[in-house]
Amino acid sequence: MSESEDITFEDALKQLEEIVHELDESELTLDNALAKFETGVALSRLCHRQLDDAEMRIEQLIEDDCEGGAEVRTEQMMLD
Repeated sequence: MSESEDITFEDALKQLEEIVHELDESELTLDNALAKFETGVALSRLCHRQLDDAEMRIEQLIEDDCEGGAEVRTEQMMLD
């Protein structure tokens, strides 16, 4: 999987969850498990990058809104 591949956050997360399930429940060979793990790492990085991009867009929208005179309060979100 190419990290620059166009894939939605939701699809990447679903694939990542499937890989975790396969690694937990399957009796994969070492080579297959390693390949799945590498794919999972790439998907995880993609998800993090997409979340970071979304956070930056939200912060920009809030900043733009505040410059227009609106008062907006932000709070740090914790992800599990």
